[in-house]
Amino acid sequence: MFEVANDTNRRTVTVRLKGFVRPNEMKDFAAAYRAATDTYAGGRHLVLADMRGLKALEPESAAIFGEVVLYGRQRGCLMCAHVSDSTIARLQTARVASEAAPNDDITVDCVSLEEAERQLTKARTRHFLMNEQGAAHAR
Repeated sequence: MFEVANDTNRRTVTVRLKGFVRPNEMKDFAAAYRAATDTYAGGRHLVLADMRGLKALEPESAAIFGEVVLYGRQRGCLMCAHVSDSTIARLQTARVASEAAPNDDITVDCVSLEEAERQLTKARTRHFLMNEQGAAHAR
C-alpha cells in the first residue's frame, strides 16, 4: 500500500508505504513520487516518509526505492523526515538510501509523526522563512 500527497504551500511531499510493497506497486509509487517531486522543478522541498507498517522490501522493490531516493535528492530535496516502527524496514531503507545517495545527511529518523512534523517545521523556518525574511531586508 502506498500514498503520495503533495502540499505545495508547505513545499512538502508526504509518502506513505505500508505492508508488502511488491515491484509493480513500487513502480506505481515511484511514478507518483516523481510526479510530486517534479512540481518543484528542481526547487527546494521537503519529504515526510511515513514507513510505519512497511515490511522488508524484496530486492527489485528495494532497487526501485533507491532510484526514487536518488531522484528526489538530485531534484532539490533538502530533508527527509523518516518515521518507521520496524527496525528491519528502517535499516533496509537507510541502507538503500545510503547506496543511492552516499554521505546522505538529509535523512532525519523520527520516532513519531509528531516529531517528524516538528523537524519539518524547523526545516521550513530555516530554509524558506529565514531566506524570505533575509531577502525582504535586502530590498
